[in-house]
Amino acid sequence: MGVRPGAHPASVRGVRTGAVAVTADGARLAELVRLVDEGVLTLRVAGTFALEDAVKAHARLAEGGVRGRVVLVP
Repeated sequence: MGVRPGAHPASVRGVRTGAVAVTADGARLAELVRLVDEGVLTLRVAGTFALEDAVKAHARLAEGGVRGRVVLVP
């Protein structure tokens, strides 16, 4: 099955799917950065991994007990 904009595949084995559209919006991203910089929004990052270490990041998630997000960076 491929990914098609606007497509809503049928439920399979009780798993429902939905579509999310994302567009670039530099102004809104800048506003989020400002809110983080001001401490209004807080981020919880459990760890960062280089993109080539994605396997390690998945392994860390599989261990469980992760508090925060695991972030892949290029």
